[in-house]
Amino acid sequence: MWLLRVALCAGLALVGDLSLLSTGQAQDVPAQDAEVKNARKTEAYIAPYLLGTFPTDRNLSVGGSGLGNALFSGTNIQGSAGAGLKAGVYPGAMGGVVGLEGEVFGHGGKLKTPGGVFPSADANLLVINSMINLLLRYPGDTIQPYVGAGAGVSYAQLRDFNLQTNFAAVSGKAGDAAFAYQFLAGARAYVNKHLYLFGEYKYFGSAYDWKSESPSGGSGPTTSLTFRTHIVAAGFGVTF
Repeated sequence: MWLLRVALCAGLALVGDLSLLSTGQAQDVPAQDAEVKNARKTEAYIAPYLLGTFPTDRNLSVGGSGLGNALFSGTNIQGSAGAGLKAGVYPGAMGGVVGLEGEVFGHGGKLKTPGGVFPSADANLLVINSMINLLLRYPGDTIQPYVGAGAGVSYAQLRDFNLQTNFAAVSGKAGDAAFAYQFLAGARAYVNKHLYLFGEYKYFGSAYDWKSESPSGGSGPTTSLTFRTHIVAAGFGVTF
């Protein structure tokens, strides 16, 4: 009888040990999953997008070459549609929070003074920008808001323009490359592991000086414009 009691006690102790071992393993699995999740991999991406510009009206001016400065008061800068392409990376070593991005985007526009105002201006505007952005994001699994700032080069071309001042008439086309900057904010929404949609707002600024030639072939008037615009963009991205 005592032998049976000893065997029963040993069996109960063994069952208890197995139960504790099973519980410990069950607790270790979520901990391992958390460690894997926290060890984020480096994420690279490429993203095409469409955009619309909403410029802030600024005064256009013409001067130089011994001429007085003519200010085109009330110059209207009309917005337009455009497109862009961006590519970037979020290094795993930075926890997937800090990213570096390069992008190229372009758009049109139009400069015009109100009717009956002199000096008068009428021109088409083409802008192409190359920018490098530093980004900070919240690395959520589905929604990822982000903010950033960037700097680069903006190439702006005046086309089919006709500027009339008290000192000179400037026409034709001209181009200028200038320093540019921007601030941006947006959010990603993942459709699946490698595809996301995004929307973005930018505030972009640059300053252009278009130089022209005089009829004698020398240096002519310089047309200057301080360009500021709000930009709204939307597109999709592929990660790899």
